[in-house]
Amino acid sequence: MKLILPEEKYWLSFQNGLEEMKKFPTPYDTMGIKSGLKFGNFADYKLDCENNRLGVGLKEGYVASTRLWLIEDEKFVGIFDLRHNLTDNLKKEGGNVAYYIIPSARKKGFATQGLEFCCEYANEVLGLKKVLVTCNAKNIESYKTMKKIMLKFGGYEDEAILFDDKEERRVWINTTKK
Repeated sequence: MKLILPEEKYWLSFQNGLEEMKKFPTPYDTMGIKSGLKFGNFADYKLDCENNRLGVGLKEGYVASTRLWLIEDEKFVGIFDLRHNLTDNLKKEGGNVAYYIIPSARKKGFATQGLEFCCEYANEVLGLKKVLVTCNAKNIESYKTMKKIMLKFGGYEDEAILFDDKEERRVWINTTKK
């Protein structure tokens, strides 16, 4: 298993993941995977990823982010969007990391392993010492994943807050293992 910047050789697998996502949507889908729906080819998608990573042409209120693909057995199984810094709103909802695992790969440990890889990437590439991961309080599986990595790497859970009439759980995770 590996967490990588998008590569063309996985484009078809990514497209298959998008189709699967459309058939089995959840209220927690991230923009990282949804954004792939608007691109007809890898070159345009990769350019968008690079622009986001470099902070070029971002919408007002958005921050630079790195889009990473989780690959298992040469197949796309998930996406992680790693925001390089936090706005006041991202401190409440969104945090540094947003992720999505395709439906057929869920409940197999991919989110946990991917979040671990993402924390390591945040430390090694971006120099972040901790990341904030948030989820809707009703998204129990995501919450369990966040807590599991927090216990492994260290960190703490912030008080849950009400944001846009929904409760958000917020976990700060150190980016190096204990």
